Amino acid sequence: MELQRTGVAGLDQLIGGIPRGSRNLIYGPPGTGKTVFAMQFLWTGLQEGETVSYDVFDRPWTHIRRYFASFGWDITPYEQSRQFIPIQAFPHPKEYPKDPLVRYFSLADFNTMQEIDLELSRAGVSRFVAGDNFEHIFTSLSEEQWMLVEHWTINWCHYDNMTNIDIMTEVSERDPVTNRLMDFTLSLAHNIFRFRVREAGDKLRREMRIEKMEGVAHPLDWLPFEITSQGIVLLA
Repeated sequence: MELQRTGVAGLDQLIGGIPRGSRNLIYGPPGTGKTVFAMQFLWTGLQEGETVSYDVFDRPWTHIRRYFASFGWDITPYEQSRQFIPIQAFPHPKEYPKDPLVRYFSLADFNTMQEIDLELSRAGVSRFVAGDNFEHIFTSLSEEQWMLVEHWTINWCHYDNMTNIDIMTEVSERDPVTNRLMDFTLSLAHNIFRFRVREAGDKLRREMRIEKMEGVAHPLDWLPFEITSQGIVLLA
C-alpha cells in the first residue's frame, strides 16, 4: 500500500502517512487545526513533485494564498505551473473580478462538478482537499444528489488513485436529515481524523485522534499537537 506523507512532524513517523487513493474526513469544531492539517498535506505533496488541488468554499483565494504563505508555503509558482490547481465553489459576486488561475463553479451544477473531477483526473492530481463543505453542498443539492456526490467521490478516489480530504466542522445540533447524511458520509470514509481543543490544567491544548484508518497501524489515543510557524507538530 502506497502511503503519502502528511508533512506533520511526528505523525508520519507514527503511521507512515495516509493511504493513497483513500477518502478522508477531517472532523472537529472550528479553530482546532483542520484546515492547517489539510494545507500541510497539500504542501508536502508539492514538495514531492505531486500535482494537487484545493476546492475552497468559505474564503477567497487571495486569503488562501496568504494563509499558506503565513507558514512559509508559497503556492503561487505552483499555481502558475498548474501543479497546484485552485477551485472555488463558494458563490462569487459578479461585481468582483475573478482570479484567472481559479476554476469557479456552482455547487448546484452537478454536471460541472463532474467535469472538473475529470479535468483533475486527466491532470494527474494525486491529492485533493475540499474545504468545509457539508452545509454548503447540502443547501445546494437534494438528498438524492448528495448520495450521488458521495458515491462519485469514492469511485473518483479509487479509480484515479487520488487521495481526497474533506474538511467538516462539527456542530452541536443539526436537523434529522442533515444528521442522517452526515452519518452516511462518515460511514463511507476510509479514514477519519477527529480534532478538538481541550483544557489541560490551566491551558488549552489542541489534539487529534485517528478514529478510523484502513490498512495502516495507528493509535486511537488523542495526540496533542501545536500549530507552529512551520505548520502542525505533534508533541511528545
